Amino acid sequence: MQALRNQDRPVESGTLTIAQPHSGANVRPKSWRAITYRASLLALLVLAALTWTQCDFSGREIPDWKPVLALADTAQEKGDLYYAKSLYLKGGRLAVWRDDWAGLLAAACGIKKLERERGPYSSTNALLLRAMVTAEKRQSRLGLVAVAKAFAALGDDEVASMVLSHIGKNWVEETNDSADIVSPGCWDK
Repeated sequence: MQALRNQDRPVESGTLTIAQPHSGANVRPKSWRAITYRASLLALLVLAALTWTQCDFSGREIPDWKPVLALADTAQEKGDLYYAKSLYLKGGRLAVWRDDWAGLLAAACGIKKLERERGPYSSTNALLLRAMVTAEKRQSRLGLVAVAKAFAALGDDEVASMVLSHIGKNWVEETNDSADIVSPGCWDK
């Protein structure tokens, strides 16, 4: 009862106590923490979604690129250039998934035969650059030399020398590389 009387006293005395809102200094850090928390959570969810879509949980082996490029060669011989180009690009994707620079080089060779325009934005250059990255990742001296030869055949001597500059001095020479698969005579000047 005493507690009730104490609560009523300010009203009885004519003074009214007004509750003050939190100062702005306390609200601002709380709002930044909430924004940071939500942004971090959103970034984590996006990263998880991207990881989920890129991972192959089936355990299936990635198909080989060689039969796809053989089909592309056949389509090109029959005159179906659109289908041939799509098969060469599919073979290139399979070679990327397998980290196989020779497959990328072979796909670039097929695309080179079909493309009219050459230049830094062509599909041939894109496949050759990807072959360079894959060969460098695998520390393949033979792969980088083959990619440099391809760029030189296209007239990109500066790019060819840049590719050769990426060869590591301590890289071991490969013995079981798939360089014999690369189309012979494709990159001759």
